[in-house]
Amino acid sequence: FSHKSAKADAVQPDAAVAEAAAPAEAAPAPAPAPAAQSPEAAVVDFLTMHQRLGNSGLPDAGSMSAYNAFLCPSLADALRGARVRQEQFKASHPDEKPPLVEGDLFSSLFEGPDSYSAAGSTVDATHATVKMDLRHGEGAAATSWQDTMLLDLDDGIWCIRDVEYGGKWPFANRGRLSDTLRQ
Repeated sequence: FSHKSAKADAVQPDAAVAEAAAPAEAAPAPAPAPAAQSPEAAVVDFLTMHQRLGNSGLPDAGSMSAYNAFLCPSLADALRGARVRQEQFKASHPDEKPPLVEGDLFSSLFEGPDSYSAAGSTVDATHATVKMDLRHGEGAAATSWQDTMLLDLDDGIWCIRDVEYGGKWPFANRGRLSDTLRQ
């Protein structure tokens, strides 16, 4: 499953077949295709799915179909490549903990966010940047930060291309998710 299969594909019938099958009266025009979901809504929906799955580390093979609905092909491929490298590490180092097996990869904080909201975005024809306010914990002990989700419009659907980590504390994920996956 990928985000592209979520899009309804309109089939244009052959003009001659359409004319022969058309009733004498004009048929109502088809409803316009729905507008692409906003980048902000796509990110919030993704984080909701990610939180519900409760994944730590790389998503497992069973979870990837859910992730693929939100990820650009390049990021989904990078996750699959990291999973292959993780399995190779496990095979060659059976007594060691493999890389990327723990912690939230989609945010700066190891534990991941408890709550999140879009803080603003910039959008052009095919790219979007969505700043997310994220929080883990309650009260004075809560950790708050802002990460940035990078999206592309792919076949009419916003998909997540990368995550820029914004956490400033020691041991926060740094740089971009795509860089982390290449390690």
